Amino acid sequence: MLHDFLTSPVIHGALIPAGLIAVVTASMSVMILAHRLSFLTVGISHASLAGMGLAVTLSLPLLPTATIISCILAVLLAWVPKSDGISEDTGTGLLFAGSMALGIVLLSQVSQSDVNLFSLLFGDILTVNPDEYRWLAFIAVLILLLLLVFGRRWWSIAFDPVTAAAAGLPVGALRILLYATVGMTVMMCVKLAGIVLTTGMLVLPAATAWFWGHSLRMLWVISMLVALTGTYIGLYISYVQDWPSGATVVLMLCCMFILSWGISWIKKEHGKKRLGQA
Repeated sequence: MLHDFLTSPVIHGALIPAGLIAVVTASMSVMILAHRLSFLTVGISHASLAGMGLAVTLSLPLLPTATIISCILAVLLAWVPKSDGISEDTGTGLLFAGSMALGIVLLSQVSQSDVNLFSLLFGDILTVNPDEYRWLAFIAVLILLLLLVFGRRWWSIAFDPVTAAAAGLPVGALRILLYATVGMTVMMCVKLAGIVLTTGMLVLPAATAWFWGHSLRMLWVISMLVALTGTYIGLYISYVQDWPSGATVVLMLCCMFILSWGISWIKKEHGKKRLGQA
């Protein structure tokens, strides 16, 4: 089965895009957890349905159009007027509901041959065409470059924005750029995990890594290893069992998180017993 998996033309065409998505999402996963933006990823992923609806209705490229719309919505959330009583969670919920409703209305007006709703909702990395692959590669390079340049600054403002501002960092501008980058990352995940399961790809790698490392570099390395392992094992299981690829990948990442949490809990309990005996 492993030989068939590796030599399958469909799987072979999906391995590189899936690995690329895993590396990018794992890298951004650390920042998303550090800034507590998990709910933001839910809002943007569902709001991206509006971008997809516009793309299909106006005959525009699907992924580029949805990516632009997602980035715009993410930046709008960074500008939510908190002084007027609108919290970030409230703003996310408003954009989430309104944009998704718009997307559903637009997509309901097109024929089923123009759009595959199942792949939009749950992902389908096995059907990446050359244009989508080039767009994913472009976005991946852009996100990784932004992380390389601004990663340390994003990490600093996540834990102590006041000190970062006193040190001269433009906290507001950095936060807007982070939100826009999250928007781009969400759209990368949609191709693998779909609108419904994207948050799992963006949260679980870093959540699993948090049990084993706390420095930025260690979290990034462990998160990337978790994402790559879960993605490729999930693709293999989905091939063998004929399960949906995106759901299987996220399910594997969930299993890795539960395993890490269990091992961490056992180690803590063992440490308490040894301390009590001493």
